[in-house]
Amino acid sequence: MPPMPSTSQGGGGMRGPSTFDKWKMGAMLGGSVGLIMGFIFGGFNIMRYGAGPNGPMRTLGQYMLGSGATFG
Repeated sequence: MPPMPSTSQGGGGMRGPSTFDKWKMGAMLGGSVGLIMGFIFGGFNIMRYGAGPNGPMRTLGQYMLGSGATFG
């Protein structure tokens, strides 16, 4: 396939995402992966060892936020 013809008006081409957009997307993806991993790991640990004095929801939330902050 031949390359696209360039325009002489200067600005007629498509631009990719900026560095800041890439950074935001990476942080969102990392945070999402971290939340999911925290849900899986925290749920497994709660089933295995019990929730402790904080209760299951707070314990699971702590696992999820800690993992999300690590990855994101």
